[in-house]
This record gives sequence, structure tokens and C-alpha cells, in this order.
Amino acid sequence: MRLKKIILKFVKHLPTSNVKVMLLKTFKGYNIGKNVTIGKAYFNCETLNIGDNVKIANGNNFTCNTLIIGDNTVFHSNNNIVGSGVFKIGNNSRVINNHYFDVWNNITIGNDSWIAGKNSEFWTHGSIHTKTGKNLDIEIGDNNYIGSSCKFAPGVKIGSINIVGLGSVVTNSFNTNNNIIAGNPAKIVKNNIDWRVNW
Repeated sequence: MRLKKIILKFVKHLPTSNVKVMLLKTFKGYNIGKNVTIGKAYFNCETLNIGDNVKIANGNNFTCNTLIIGDNTVFHSNNNIVGSGVFKIGNNSRVINNHYFDVWNNITIGNDSWIAGKNSEFWTHGSIHTKTGKNLDIEIGDNNYIGSSCKFAPGVKIGSINIVGLGSVVTNSFNTNNNIIAGNPAKIVKNNIDWRVNW
């Protein structure tokens, strides 16, 4: 186990992305697509699938059971994905800087969605007294924009084509589409709006 961590840290600091991809494929058996660029990022997952044309910048930490990244998705710097669950993000999505994903249960982010700005937190576990059988997975649909410094409680679900305003604390699910969601606690402040057109 110690040797494995040493090797993974060595791979992280390799200056050449192509060599890094080759070693991750060979040493860990990871499935990595074409034209993938990886900076000084740390990977320690049981299963990893990265699509084509993915870009992962410096300082990202992926420590989870299963990591799935869709085609054309970009991770900017210093994001932490930590836990023993599944982290899945779709195609054409972006995760900007310094976000934290607690993947003790599962997190799914859809296609064409942005985790924008910095310092948002996604939590998927409760205390030892959390009711057994409760689904604590977080699901973010397609075409969503999550502003800076948002907080997501365990079990939250968000539909598609929604914008979550910066600093929002999302403690309840919003399974509908075309909303502006904001506040603490977050609520729908405007509906029937496509933020991509009318922001």
C-alpha cells in the first residue's frame, strides 16, 4: 500500500502528460481516452474512465472508488474528490477551482454543466445517526450552472437548465427545470427561465 502511494505521487509530478497517461494505463489499468491532458494531478481510484479531449490541470486530487469523466470535460486547479463512492461527470462540463466533493456516497453531474467560481462544497454523508437506507447521493442534471461558494447537503437532487446563485446553501432537492435557485436555505426565486439565454 505504501509503495503504491509512492508510485502514484511520483506519477503526479511527472512533467509530461503523455508519459503520465501511459503509466496510469499500464500501472493502474485505467481507461483513458484520446487527446487527454493531465497536469500535476493525483489519482487513486479502483476504477477510472476518462473520455476523449479531457483536460485536468494541476493540484486536482481524485481519491474515490470509481471516477468517470465524459468527453471534452475540463477540471481547472485544486479540486478535491475524496471518498469511497462514485464520482461521475458528463460530457462538455467544467469544474473550475478549489471545489470539494465528499464522495462517501455518490455524486453525479450531467452534461454541459459548470461548477463555476471556487470553494463550493458537496457533502454526501451525515453523522453516525443518519437514518439507514436514506439515499445520500447528490445528482446535478444537465446544463446547470453552480455559482461560487455554494454548499450542497447530502441527498440533494437538481434538475436541468438551472442556475444556482453564488453562496447558496442547498438543503432540499429541486427536481424541476429552468429555474434560478438562490439563498440560504436555497429556494426557487425565478422559474420558466433558461439561464443560458436570459441570464
